[in-house]
Amino acid sequence: MPMLGRLALLLAFGTAMYAVVVGNRLHPVRMRESVRGAAVASALSMTAAVLVLEYCILTGDYQVQAVYNHSDRALPFMYKIGVLWGGDSGSVLFWGWILSLYTAYIAFFGWKRETRMTPMVVPLLAAGTVFFSGMSNVVVDPFRLVAGHPTNGAGLDPLLENAVMTIHPPAMYTGLIGMSVPAAYVVSAIWGRVPWRTWVPVVRRWMLFSWMLLGVALILGGLWAYMELGWGGYWEWDPVENAALLPWLTATAFLHALQLEEKRGVFRLWTAGLGAATFLLTLVATYITRSGVLKNSVHSFTGTGVGPYFVAWFWIAAGFMAVVFWRRRDMFQDRLTVDGSFSKETVYLLIDISFSVLALVVLGGTFYPVISKAFLGQTIVLNASFFNAMTRPFFLLIMVLMGAAPVMGWRRARMDSVAVRLRIPWMAALAVALFTVLHGYRSPWAIGGMGIAAFATTSMLQEFGRAAWIQRQSRGGTVAAALLRAIGTNRRRFGGYLAHLAFLLVVFGVIGSHTNAMAATETVSPGERFVMDGFHLRYQGFTNTVHAGYVTTSARLRVRYGGHTWTADPGLSFFPGTAQPVANISIHPGWMHDLYVVLEGSPGGQTALLEVMINPMVSWIWVGMLVLAAGTMLAMSAPGGRDATWIRPSEVDGLWRPLAEPRVLTTEGRDRS
Repeated sequence: MPMLGRLALLLAFGTAMYAVVVGNRLHPVRMRESVRGAAVASALSMTAAVLVLEYCILTGDYQVQAVYNHSDRALPFMYKIGVLWGGDSGSVLFWGWILSLYTAYIAFFGWKRETRMTPMVVPLLAAGTVFFSGMSNVVVDPFRLVAGHPTNGAGLDPLLENAVMTIHPPAMYTGLIGMSVPAAYVVSAIWGRVPWRTWVPVVRRWMLFSWMLLGVALILGGLWAYMELGWGGYWEWDPVENAALLPWLTATAFLHALQLEEKRGVFRLWTAGLGAATFLLTLVATYITRSGVLKNSVHSFTGTGVGPYFVAWFWIAAGFMAVVFWRRRDMFQDRLTVDGSFSKETVYLLIDISFSVLALVVLGGTFYPVISKAFLGQTIVLNASFFNAMTRPFFLLIMVLMGAAPVMGWRRARMDSVAVRLRIPWMAALAVALFTVLHGYRSPWAIGGMGIAAFATTSMLQEFGRAAWIQRQSRGGTVAAALLRAIGTNRRRFGGYLAHLAFLLVVFGVIGSHTNAMAATETVSPGERFVMDGFHLRYQGFTNTVHAGYVTTSARLRVRYGGHTWTADPGLSFFPGTAQPVANISIHPGWMHDLYVVLEGSPGGQTALLEVMINPMVSWIWVGMLVLAAGTMLAMSAPGGRDATWIRPSEVDGLWRPLAEPRVLTTEGRDRS
């Protein structure tokens, strides 16, 4: 079977290379049409390689190093599936596979629909498949064999044996890799002089999809950390966490910049640059994770030597896009100008700048150990306090702008009208700020953050109410029916509002969980009882459970809060071959607070050492993830932008032809620049 996998990888590399070479040369039309088949063949070959490796994992072929290193006979079936991306070689294969599927989808479904861009997009994406399949063939062979005939493997890291980790990595990969597609469309459209109003809707839809998946994956990663790591938090500004956040920040700025282009045709160089930067940051994220350049991360893969290859790929991609942008710099002339008056354009630009500066701050802070080593001679690692202090003002500014944007007008906003429509949101902000003070908040950042988040939330909800009122006045019916009609007639707008509300729910959760959290360490014997913030906990003793491959010792607690009673079982799992036990954390979630209990150990006998935490409002973050997905899918379901009558594929010049000046036809058949 490993030999079959290697053959599939070689075929994937060859067909992807064919798509790159033939798709970007002035070959006859029929040959360029064959690029579609090559892209599909490459995807099928990568799929075959993935299936072969998965078969080796599920059947326990421990001669394959990727299987031996990350699986064993006792590993449950659900987690064996995740072994595919649990190691470096498998994850590189998985990355290339997802990219090949994107490429094949566009080649198969988009070739005739978007004939001006797709013949250029497919070879660009196929170049990525060449890179990753080449890596799998030469550098990190997922089918490399180990010496001898082992009958069992080393097993998966116990921390990864969590249901969330069967969802989080695929969502993360699919989101990160998906950002290659908008970048390829941007480059193709700029080179082919495709009118902005034509390609922006296509790019926007692809970026929304990838942005949603990456956002969901980021929160799922926080959920995994909250459930597994035992420190009561979900985000620590770890280098790998930051690496995944970077493209999400610039993608958010890019989506807002596309709004400016659609409405006003302004800041075009800025918009295209954000699209390119987002793709490049996905390569930076992969480099950080795979190279081990930042060793202060618990998530990074090290020792495989893939770092230099990703650096080379980054500079090749960056240089190529820079050349395209320079050669087609006339494409960045704005259609209109923006004067200095305060308007929706100003608000969107400030949001763009804020997210971009956030990305720069996170990027600089993440790489500061490397920078300090190069210039100061010592490695200095910036902790969470630095990132919190530096990013907090920008997030507050973004929320203010987010609340103001719905009531602003394009070109020039009437400030008296804006002030009237923002009266209720500002009243809500003051009320919530006062409420937080009365409930023990003392940090000005927390009080201000809660108030500003309430301002933005009320502004969004006010728009839902206003739309429902207009619908009810015109067509009658109940408030709920009117609201549903309003949302249905403008899914893109209200999907965006829901995505903004999701962001605000996360903000509420982050501020709440960092402000009034409580923690205590208790040493208790069987029968002893203690109280914490209204939670009554009685320790009943240890229980031992034998599982396939490990043993768990749990502390049994009877918990009473209000009129509800339940059992908590924090424990420690002991795996053979591991120096430290893995904590099984007991979490009782609630809308306003979680009870979080960790068994730290036992001083002796039946005595238990417990870490007990009350974490406020953490559940708001997980709800925000669901609202983010729902809002984005609602926005994506809206009808697309204006179609165009494209020139035939036979008229499309090759991407490498330096003087190509392709002709653009509008739906009326007239030339348009």
